[in-house]
Amino acid sequence: MSIAHASYEPGQPAFEPAQAQAQATFHAAQLAMTTGWPAIAQAAHALDLDALRRELAAGVAVDLLSMPGGQTPLQLNCHVMNTTIVYLRGGTADAFLGWAAQPTERRIVIDEGINADRLACVELLLAHGAAPNPGGDFFTPLTDAVAQGSLALVNVLLDAGSDASVLRTPPPLEFPCSPLSMAVISLTHLVRNGRVIGYDHIAIVDALLKAGADANPPEIKERTLMEWAIGGGHRRLWPVLLRGGTLLPTRELNWASYVTHRAHPYLQKLDAAGGWTAHKKAHRAKMLAIFVPKFTHLLPPELVPLILEFSFHLGFY
Repeated sequence: MSIAHASYEPGQPAFEPAQAQAQATFHAAQLAMTTGWPAIAQAAHALDLDALRRELAAGVAVDLLSMPGGQTPLQLNCHVMNTTIVYLRGGTADAFLGWAAQPTERRIVIDEGINADRLACVELLLAHGAAPNPGGDFFTPLTDAVAQGSLALVNVLLDAGSDASVLRTPPPLEFPCSPLSMAVISLTHLVRNGRVIGYDHIAIVDALLKAGADANPPEIKERTLMEWAIGGGHRRLWPVLLRGGTLLPTRELNWASYVTHRAHPYLQKLDAAGGWTAHKKAHRAKMLAIFVPKFTHLLPPELVPLILEFSFHLGFY
């Protein structure tokens, strides 16, 4: 499972020099494997909107596979990493190394342009009837969109009917992974020193749950989704998952970071209350006790609970 975006901490290069050289070699090898693909597959993989339009206008099947058992154009479009596109558009290893050394602000602008091209291609393919849930062993477009960290892309695919709970085990993975699992594991890898580096996976988690994603997918490496979230240490993610129905684990684990974060006061409050639902109910009662006396002379008492529901994240703290 790979994360498509590098760190964007001010003053830091995209990669250390040795990493940048290794990335350049990797992308050159990956792109060499695409030369035998159909033109529409190459266009999708390159995020080339004009070439895609030409192929579709010529009547090429929108779900034509890149090879037997391969990926559809929509899958390729959502799967290809931004760094691969940087290498492709630069054309040489030296150009890629030059990009890696550019200031953070410039790399962000380039990334935003690539993301806009990806979204435009996805919308074009879907408008021409691309299957949002293609078969095969590869990840669906939605799972790859989650890995890309693009909320806009995720929302477009969900609106098109992408399955928020689909499970796939593409090689070399040895465990089934859902879009929600991808979001949580990706976010775990993006947390450094207590803050998130990258795109808003928390909003993606919320969107997936609201779209009906299974809140308790199969365990990954013998850990539940909530155990991964707790072990990752990102506090803002926990209540979003719990509100969506993810179960709070009760078993003990020896995973060091999990043990540390499991003792967080917020999680201890949930344990003491008897779970998320009970904690939210107690939180609501406490807020009502504070606000009802203050607002009864301004509006009917029965409206105060509704205002609280819209104004506060009940159960989130």
